[in-house]
Amino acid sequence: MQHISKLPNVGTTIFSIMSALANQHNALNLSQGFPNFSSDKKLMDLVNKAMHSGYNQYAPMPGNTELRERIANKYDLLYSTSYHPETEITVTAGATQAIFTIISAFVKQEDEVIIFKPAYDCYQPAIELQGAKTISIPLDAPNYGVDWNIVKEKTNPKTKMIIINTPQNPGGSIFSEADMLKLQELTKDTNIIVLSDEVYEHIIFDGEKHQSACAADIDIIMPKKKAPEHKIPFTLINLYPN
Repeated sequence: MQHISKLPNVGTTIFSIMSALANQHNALNLSQGFPNFSSDKKLMDLVNKAMHSGYNQYAPMPGNTELRERIANKYDLLYSTSYHPETEITVTAGATQAIFTIISAFVKQEDEVIIFKPAYDCYQPAIELQGAKTISIPLDAPNYGVDWNIVKEKTNPKTKMIIINTPQNPGGSIFSEADMLKLQELTKDTNIIVLSDEVYEHIIFDGEKHQSACAADIDIIMPKKKAPEHKIPFTLINLYPN
């Protein structure tokens, strides 16, 4: 018996290919987010201590309450934004699950979703499984920035979602304050959802500052300026252990 995949065009991912090549040539593997060295002993001791302190059962469906409270505190500290840990924060088993769940919950057949390429390889399959259309916009080399004029041209009444990734995987570019303001302007008076993948928010160099979607209507994004009336409707993805 033969079964036809819902995603017949999805082959071996570039991550698997690069990892295999790294193993074959004994090369430093920068393609995937796992280290080739042991975890810090202090971290392992703390995990062991937590397991012996009762943190060894299924977590609540939205995630551990203490963790959600800490996440809320973090965003208050970094971006002066307020999120209720009971109703506005959900912990998932990794960012890929979160991305798939969000896309599945909001994107419907014949919707369009804008992504920027090169992109993390889970975006497009998740979109296509919903019967929706991926609108791919290439990032401009050598800095891999967004051409917002193209984004505006591609946006139409079918646009359900725009997925941004900053810092960007795999290109490494980051959204500037100007980028966030362009996104804010583009989504104003629309029902477009912004899915903001920010899993690398703390891996930024050269004195640059992370611009988070959760701060898009406050002074962190617009220093010394009046906060705009419009707030981007967004979903934020970050990595925390459950």
